[in-house]
Amino acid sequence: MDDKPKVAPYGKWESPITAELLSGQSIRFQGLQANNSTRKIYITESRPSEGGRSCIEEHTDGKVRDLLPPQYSAASKVHEYGGAAVTIRPDGKLIFQDARTSGVFLLDQETADIAPIIQAKASFRYADFSINPTAPQWILAVGEDHSTDPIENLVVAINSDTGEVFKVRRGADFYQDPQFSPDGTRICWIEWNHPHMPWRETVLFTADWKAPTIENAIQHTKEGGVESICQPRWGFDGALFFASDRTGYWQLYRLSPGAREPQYIHLEGLEDGDFGSRQGYLGVTTFIALSATKLLATFNKNGTSHLMLVDANTEKHQELPLGLVAIEAEAIRRMSDTEFIIRGSTLTEPDAIYLVDIGDPENKRLIKRSADTQIPRLSISEAQHINFPRTVGEYREGSANAFFIPPKNPNFQGPAGAKPPLIMYMHGGPIAHITPGLALSRQYWTSRGFAYVCVNHAGSTGYGRAYRDELYGSWGILDVNDAVSCVSYLVSEGLIDPKRVGIVGESAGGYAVLQALTTHPDVWAGGVSLYGVSDLKGLITGTHKFESHFVQELVLQKDMTEEEQEQVYKARSARFHADKIKAPLLLLQGDADTVVPEEQTRVMEDVMKKQGRKVKVVIFEGEGHGFRKKESIALAIKMEEEWWEETLLLSAQ
Repeated sequence: MDDKPKVAPYGKWESPITAELLSGQSIRFQGLQANNSTRKIYITESRPSEGGRSCIEEHTDGKVRDLLPPQYSAASKVHEYGGAAVTIRPDGKLIFQDARTSGVFLLDQETADIAPIIQAKASFRYADFSINPTAPQWILAVGEDHSTDPIENLVVAINSDTGEVFKVRRGADFYQDPQFSPDGTRICWIEWNHPHMPWRETVLFTADWKAPTIENAIQHTKEGGVESICQPRWGFDGALFFASDRTGYWQLYRLSPGAREPQYIHLEGLEDGDFGSRQGYLGVTTFIALSATKLLATFNKNGTSHLMLVDANTEKHQELPLGLVAIEAEAIRRMSDTEFIIRGSTLTEPDAIYLVDIGDPENKRLIKRSADTQIPRLSISEAQHINFPRTVGEYREGSANAFFIPPKNPNFQGPAGAKPPLIMYMHGGPIAHITPGLALSRQYWTSRGFAYVCVNHAGSTGYGRAYRDELYGSWGILDVNDAVSCVSYLVSEGLIDPKRVGIVGESAGGYAVLQALTTHPDVWAGGVSLYGVSDLKGLITGTHKFESHFVQELVLQKDMTEEEQEQVYKARSARFHADKIKAPLLLLQGDADTVVPEEQTRVMEDVMKKQGRKVKVVIFEGEGHGFRKKESIALAIKMEEEWWEETLLLSAQ
């Protein structure tokens, strides 16, 4: 039998990864809870096969139960991006926000009864719940009131016995992480104001809990400086742990009981990495108190996660060899002093949830994968971190980063002397990052013979505050220049065909696609923008509260006149420069998107047609900012594949 790989053109290889696998046989994890006494695990997941409904599964000793009837969806829309829609009471019952009614409900898993805690109001949203351990009728939450103008965000206390809702903290533009202390006598929370985002500048508060209100609120902030504080988490002794980037990286701090000033937990050798993360949605949990002295903390360096076991008293630490390179979102829950639940992906395994014992971390027990189908190991192409010089634009200081994934398929090889086409992915955010964790959506392309690269351009998280801050004032310029520098680097290394380069991105990444096509038109053979921004000024007036000042921060300089501001908005909006675009452009958009409204895509379509440029638009009915339905995901994959077939494969022939 001849096992030699078949020679076939790059991009034309047969792959075991199908659109059906990505759309119908995969789920997206949204939340994670653990009951320490019963050892039951609760997973909140979005299922494309059910129209993107957010379901809750119970896992007990290998047995799995679906808990939510089909009329419920356990998801939040606070800040539009949501998160933290489910929590667990001391008695094991679950509390969740229903996305369809905005009601808050109590779920009794034993009887399957679901009872409203408060009367649902479509105009009032809840999320980020915390139960008082000693008086569990009291629930802290982030509230978002859409009946007022402007929309009001606040911290509320819900009495689950009476259904009353009390306003505990208000006045700031945003809140997150309201948390009761272990003895129920104190609370903490984070707040911030426009024009900042949570990764830019936040403030940590603690206060005494005097039901149904608070007293003696104390602010804990670096004197005379600006910092981003995230993930306040109570320890067993009443100390409060959190991450702050006051050193230039999100490092760990401890606020001892009764203290005003926090202590830096100095972990030698880990000073130049992040223990915190972008708080773009609620409920992010990448470190926890495991026992009275031990912390589990995710350390991120160069966009790659490492799980550390930290002794908060001695500051000694060790990495747990789990192989997880992407640990994000609501990712870690305590099971006991020596066990925990964790969500993450490896270089060769997709997003999954595991039970881990710190005494034997390598033998982590799989609870659930995000995709049921196993992909042959030999078909998987591992992401490689690359750091490349900035060779494009006026600003060429330092370097930029990306994860490169070469084409790989054990059954095929490219023709002698040929180079593969490249698909470049620009992440959303734009203050976010791509990890090297296995993503089947990328393997879909590499197993077909495409090279794939995910650019962690200026502004990306995972590389410290200075790298994040580089993008402020330069969005639409520096991120795009980094992308073009990446293409130049890959060409110089002989890894890709420079005549067959496509660029794709979602949201802010879609904006980068449009900017790249207009400012560097000769680099690209094709472009795909998913709900991307084409008009910055239009986005400012049409977007939601959470990001309503974000664009100004990203593109404007201080003390600009109104005329200068208008010039910048126009200069960095692709709708005014469609005449420069040479590559065919595919635009994919949901008609229910409240973050980047449909008008942003329609206006780009119109100007492209007026300029005689090739453009195609597909509108997805009922989809918002990110496609959740099985049919939508499958169609988006199909449309993108046809686009690359035409622009990167057929055109080259």
